[in-house]
Amino acid sequence: MMHAVDIVNIRTRDQASGAQTPGSKLEGMQAAEGSSRTQVIATMVLAAVFAGSIVFSLAGMALLRFSPSSAARVGALLPWLMKLPTWINMLSLPALVFVLYLPRFGWRRSTLLLVWGSFVGMMAELIGTGTGLPFGDYAYTSFLNPKIMGHVPYLIPLSWYAMSVISLDLASRLRLTTAARLAVAALFMVLWDVGLDPAMGAGFPIWTWNVEGFFYSMPAINWVGWFVTSLVIVWGYEALAGVLFHARSRWTIPVWLVNGGFSIGICLVAGLGGAALAGTMALIIPVLAVRSPRAQPLETTAG
Repeated sequence: MMHAVDIVNIRTRDQASGAQTPGSKLEGMQAAEGSSRTQVIATMVLAAVFAGSIVFSLAGMALLRFSPSSAARVGALLPWLMKLPTWINMLSLPALVFVLYLPRFGWRRSTLLLVWGSFVGMMAELIGTGTGLPFGDYAYTSFLNPKIMGHVPYLIPLSWYAMSVISLDLASRLRLTTAARLAVAALFMVLWDVGLDPAMGAGFPIWTWNVEGFFYSMPAINWVGWFVTSLVIVWGYEALAGVLFHARSRWTIPVWLVNGGFSIGICLVAGLGGAALAGTMALIIPVLAVRSPRAQPLETTAG
């Protein structure tokens, strides 16, 4: 007959050897379920905040455009009612992307992706606003102040991180070589800017062009700069976590469409019908591409 002392000795040996008891396995499963539940809740909350900030911003812009007298009713609160939803939107998007891909990449790799994408985007923007290369001669308005070194709003680099992760995820769904996948991801970033640039440059001035370009004052070199900057960013992502991008998130396409739809909505409210049409066409190209026969089946999902 086995005594209590023997049972304790066996458990001690099992723990020392790394063997898991039924109780420890159950605890591990419960911890995993708790972590998954937390991730789902965080995703839903951030998605709601992200979408809500877009709805609030577009509704406010439409109200001011079609009922200018409404501005007098809010008085001094108007600047804050315009800026606060924009700040929330630009913070909730990278936070949502970080949480969506956290189970796949882990904390260390996710942080490296965030730092790399934001750093490259920041450096490109600082060089661009200082020299006119690689995007053209432009400057940010005071709307998103404060700015890094007085040139680039602090929230701008986070957008480079968020949308470049989404773009590489989409490109990874196509049956392409590594080089082609990176080029397509950079191209998807350019397609995102088709609606974004007129929305933020002509419709809701976040930045202004100091040249007369072909597309709502934007020069053609801007898209060259977007492609090159995005290519550098996704190249770094590939080095840090390339193979993991093949485990795709079910949230990627909705986030892509909602974020791009924000720019299109601004164009529509601002009366930029041509920009809205061009932005819509550009926005759906990646979606159609990933649903084509060349796309790989969605085997696993994250988020």
